[in-house]
Amino acid sequence: MPEEQKFKCEQCIRVFGSQEALDMHNKAKHSLTKDKKTEENKSRKEHRLFTKKIRNLFIFIVVIGFLIFGAVALFSSSSKNEDVTKMNIIGHQNAALHIHSKLKILIDDTEQLIPPNIGISQGVMRPLHTHDASGEIHIEAPYKRDFTIGEFFQVWEKNFNSSCIFNYCTDKGNLTMIVNGKENFEFENYFMKDGDIIIIEYNSFNVQSKTNSVNENGKTNNKK
Repeated sequence: MPEEQKFKCEQCIRVFGSQEALDMHNKAKHSLTKDKKTEENKSRKEHRLFTKKIRNLFIFIVVIGFLIFGAVALFSSSSKNEDVTKMNIIGHQNAALHIHSKLKILIDDTEQLIPPNIGISQGVMRPLHTHDASGEIHIEAPYKRDFTIGEFFQVWEKNFNSSCIFNYCTDKGNLTMIVNGKENFEFENYFMKDGDIIIIEYNSFNVQSKTNSVNENGKTNNKK
């Protein structure tokens, strides 16, 4: 007699005498298992897809963040380097920076006029300007930025540095700068702050020699 054909279940290794019996067994015992595996596979695929989306979103956010940071840094850098003599704030509206410093200039003990409307002309207002002859410097800008006293002189179109004030230079006299009661050696590079009192003083050698002449007793005369 021919050997009876056997039908084996691949999942539980049980043997059946017919294909029909095996099919009935798989339907009864293993259909839920297959559905469960299918569901698990689907869930794993969805999880991988979700993880990939989250990763791509994170990368996108990081890239956008870097681009925004770079743009802000570039704008901030270019703004800080912007030529003050070409800046036009137009007026006092929407100023993110609005502070004041007081400037006094003495040449051989004579106070110099700091004119009104420095940095102001028809339709133009520089971030460093005056409104009157009090010596008050208005420091204004549409963004936060530091300004030097040297930039104010650029707007004024006058000379000031560690060697000269106007046309008075250290080859013929002494130049000092006092900020809030203390001597300052930054000169044109000094960054002005709110409430500063800045005194620039120049004394010619010949004036000093007359002022500080020695009397017959060897004592210094300090009378002007």
